Amino acid sequence: MRQNQTDRLRRRQKSSVLTGLQIFQSVLMLLQLYLFVSVLESILAGKTSTAIPAAVFSIVILVVNIWMLIGVRKLERQL
Repeated sequence: MRQNQTDRLRRRQKSSVLTGLQIFQSVLMLLQLYLFVSVLESILAGKTSTAIPAAVFSIVILVVNIWMLIGVRKLERQL
């Protein structure tokens, strides 16, 4: 009886963590879309100086997304 309740609470906690990661990933996606649009507008205006910093920041976002994916896969294995 006690083990069943503990398992249920663990699954509920993992579900909350996954939901939080999903929201954070959505924010990162919107930020990356904003970066893309800003750089595209800058390039069309003739200013290419923003392309390199935006590319670096985009790579950082990619690394964070990969790190979160690895974490989610570890959580799935523990289920």
